Amino acid sequence: MKIGRLAPWYRWIEYAAFGRALERRRFSFLDRVAGAKRILILGEGDGRVLSRLLAAAPQAQIDVVEVSPEMIELAHGRTGHSQQVRFLCQDARTLELPAHTYDAVLTMFFLDCFSAEDAALLIRRIAVAMKPEALWLLSEFSLPHAGWRRWHAQAWIGTMYFFFRVATGLQARKLPPIAKLLAESGMRAVEHQQSRAGLMISEVHRLGSA
Repeated sequence: MKIGRLAPWYRWIEYAAFGRALERRRFSFLDRVAGAKRILILGEGDGRVLSRLLAAAPQAQIDVVEVSPEMIELAHGRTGHSQQVRFLCQDARTLELPAHTYDAVLTMFFLDCFSAEDAALLIRRIAVAMKPEALWLLSEFSLPHAGWRRWHAQAWIGTMYFFFRVATGLQARKLPPIAKLLAESGMRAVEHQQSRAGLMISEVHRLGSA
């Protein structure tokens, strides 16, 4: 996936399609990790979440995994080259993550870029990198179970996969079963919000006992 070719225009493409709706999903639960010391962000993009997170979690050391050097450059510009942040320009699927290290993980409209098989492997590896009782904040597109909301979501999601397949070479064709894969890796949802008739969700998951 060559997302870097869209980097200068990515925010404006997003605003044209959804206004500020995706930003609201990304920002909705950042205060839940205010006390975190080690945070992992995968697929940060252009730095909008990272900039908010630095204010929300001022004591945290943050590792950012992003495959696009162009997006990393934009994120640097938004965060002033903060010493709290370490950027790793790598494919998350092949990056070695240290075990039991992070007390918070963020993935914002990221897991939907992968096939079910790749998402399953990635989620398992991320779960191993989390400390017991760590939090996972995620925002994703979602398919409601039935009715017009499902048809509405299918139309939007199909259009987006087509666009990113043409523009960036994205290989994924449909949403992976993210909720199922998270549960299988020991995560449990503790907070949930949705918008746009269920097309977009934000959740907080916790690793560990109920």
